[in-house]
Amino acid sequence: MIRIDIATLFPDMCESVLSASIVGRGREAGFIEIECHDIRKYTDNKHNRVDDKPYGGGTGMVMQAQPIYDCICEIRQKIGKNAKVIYMSPQGKTLTQSKVKELSDLSNIIILCGHYEGVDQRVLDELSVEEVSVGDYVLTGGELPALTLVDAIARMQEGVLPNSDAYSIESHYNGMLEHPQYSRPEVWRGRKVPEVLLTGHHENILKWQEEMSFEVTKRKRPELLYDSFSSNKPYAKYVRVQGGSPDKNGIKPDIVTLMGILKRKRVLTNREEKQWKKAKIWFKENLPDPFCADCPKNTVIYLKTEKAFDILRMYSPLLDVLAAHEIPYEVIFADFMGKMLWEDDVRAGFDIAVGDGSDVEN
Repeated sequence: MIRIDIATLFPDMCESVLSASIVGRGREAGFIEIECHDIRKYTDNKHNRVDDKPYGGGTGMVMQAQPIYDCICEIRQKIGKNAKVIYMSPQGKTLTQSKVKELSDLSNIIILCGHYEGVDQRVLDELSVEEVSVGDYVLTGGELPALTLVDAIARMQEGVLPNSDAYSIESHYNGMLEHPQYSRPEVWRGRKVPEVLLTGHHENILKWQEEMSFEVTKRKRPELLYDSFSSNKPYAKYVRVQGGSPDKNGIKPDIVTLMGILKRKRVLTNREEKQWKKAKIWFKENLPDPFCADCPKNTVIYLKTEKAFDILRMYSPLLDVLAAHEIPYEVIFADFMGKMLWEDDVRAGFDIAVGDGSDVEN
């Protein structure tokens, strides 16, 4: 059983949510232990202040190090373990289902909820916290993100849900989105439940669910596919980032070409040029040069998805540059291509196939 301690300025707010519904029942049944701690109780001043003005100026207030440190140290002393500390912060890595799985296997977690303009950096360094974000946006405090994380972890604990199928077939658990769900009536406003779900044939239903899970992911969140595998092969074999205006052949330039155009036009700021230079160094060290003398003009460059995550990570600041200059772009994931020009981490071809991809070397 996992124990989760939450250090917050609003313990009552957290308790009201964590005492209800499935998580509340799981706590009552003893399948998960959750304690909320009021950071204000650990202040060393008579007014119970936990914040002060930031050094260097600026608006707002910053949570002080001492109350947070004393609160978490007492929690660790109480549980008798040097538990992992998670700080809910928009600067952290975005929470994913794989991260939830990792945390749910721990026996103790302490979650720190910030407020105001943030937390004194020194206490974060002293406690060696791990920062986790629930998205690229800013909230008034860390309580809602903390409750999100606790809910995600709680439902994976044995006994909280009826069985593992209650969460293992859901979106993101296996890297893909969940298949569509249907309930009574069989026909609603002329829309029928898929026939296969009415047959009672378990094997056919399972096959349909797997196929639909792939199709839903491909349509709604194609970027998830390069990290999902079937028979030890990624679902999406190629990835390409392109944008701007198409050339006379209707082909849009890839992001590498786009950045080169912006540099030649001398519209990039010093910071943007540094980002571009850093990305070029990474591409040169990790990928073959796509601009070879033997490559025909207007070659369409696709990158194999075994490196897609790292590639898109390097692309991220470049995409921000394109957005800053109001240049539209798109990330394309494909299962096949047209004629192959060479076999390597970088692949190129013309006339993106819409058939079965039988001319592609796998």
